[in-house]
Amino acid sequence: MSDLNHVVLVGRLTRDPEVRHTAGGMPIVSMGLAVNGRQKDAASGQWTEKPNFFDIKFFGDRFERLATHLEKGRRVGVDGRLEWSQWESEGQKRSKVEVIGNELQFLDGRGDEAGQGSGGASRQQSQASGGDIAPDTSDFVPVGAASHDDDDIPF
Repeated sequence: MSDLNHVVLVGRLTRDPEVRHTAGGMPIVSMGLAVNGRQKDAASGQWTEKPNFFDIKFFGDRFERLATHLEKGRRVGVDGRLEWSQWESEGQKRSKVEVIGNELQFLDGRGDEAGQGSGGASRQQSQASGGDIAPDTSDFVPVGAASHDDDDIPF
């Protein structure tokens, strides 16, 4: 049985994406992601935000095109796997764990820095950038709110 190496993160970009290319021409898109967690302070009993920072890499043309729609502060979802690498620099052994992304999802509209507002402009921007579009629920009637008579039900 093989091991499972799968990670899903939702957070905000800490910097604009950087695009490099391998010797063979394959694009490598690198970005930083801040993901907030909560922890309880043992002394005060108060919950505090604890940011976690991750380096993310994506490989391929698709991600190079998507990178043009991303900027620092943008909220995104990343699906991928963890990869550990090690090297030597100035006589010191170094290592780090990175996320190698397989999927990227835009979670807010372009320029929606605080993650607020999901009106028409944000929806149009999400559509233009290739993000998911929320369904139109303007004519939605919650269960129990519709008026009907039990005698009208056809079964």
